[in-house]
Amino acid sequence: MPITLIHIKFQVNKPIVFQSFSGFSTRGLLYELLRRVDAEYAEKLHFSKRLSPFSVSPIIKLEPNMRRIIYKSVSEASICITRFTFLEEKPAKIILNSIIDENLKITLSNVEVTPIEISVSQHEYSNFLEDSKPIEKFTVDFITPTYFRFSPLLASTMLPSRRLAGGLSQKRIAKARRFHPLPNPILLMRSIVRLWRTFSDKPFNYIDYLSWVSAMGISIAGFPKGIKTKRLYEHKTTRKFVVGFTGQVNYSIPEDLYMKKWAKITDALLKFAEYTNVGGNRTAGFGMIHYKPKEYYRES
Repeated sequence: MPITLIHIKFQVNKPIVFQSFSGFSTRGLLYELLRRVDAEYAEKLHFSKRLSPFSVSPIIKLEPNMRRIIYKSVSEASICITRFTFLEEKPAKIILNSIIDENLKITLSNVEVTPIEISVSQHEYSNFLEDSKPIEKFTVDFITPTYFRFSPLLASTMLPSRRLAGGLSQKRIAKARRFHPLPNPILLMRSIVRLWRTFSDKPFNYIDYLSWVSAMGISIAGFPKGIKTKRLYEHKTTRKFVVGFTGQVNYSIPEDLYMKKWAKITDALLKFAEYTNVGGNRTAGFGMIHYKPKEYYRES
């Protein structure tokens, strides 16, 4: 099925205060809208261990000549927007059935807001591939906090021994997990490929592509303004937190490893990722990116 995007534009009537990041409330709104139509499916989706078929944006305040990501609060009389992205048909249909009500009521952090406009669009996977170009250099703006889940087991497989330095066994590190708040191109592209592979009807050779990426087919070229990290807490009463980075990162595809077909796939995947978000906690508005290709391959 195509990717379905639903944008909800609304007015804030009273000040809203969020715990640390409005994306958590946006996710709560999505589940609330699902429950209004199909509570059983909403619960099943909420507790599912499989890759989630949706992502959201945080609350975005529309200001003159700019859009501002809302973290902790938004004032009254503000015009805001949020986005739901669906990679499967069923949750998209349920949400649409929930929001077509002319008396639709939306609540964020226990404050009711007034819906102004709802828009729906769809994008075919084939279009990403057909419109792709062989890039050489590109920039990714990580708009909302981003991190990647990483297992030390991946690093240990590159060692000749069955034991890590320091005497850690493979069995011990197999249980370890890390949150990696850095723009590593290997982890970035793996996270996007995982989504495409799970939900797309347009497969390509995933193993060969990721092998090329892992061989440093894509490299970091610089951080023109640096990157920053933020620690965000989901609940007031728990110590559960996530650390993510934001900022602009330049990437390049080195000439000695350049492969035109994989450069085109990279272009398609990054355009796709602008809708889906990348990395961990996509369902709470983390990992929103803006992709800007800078140079394309020219045959001599």
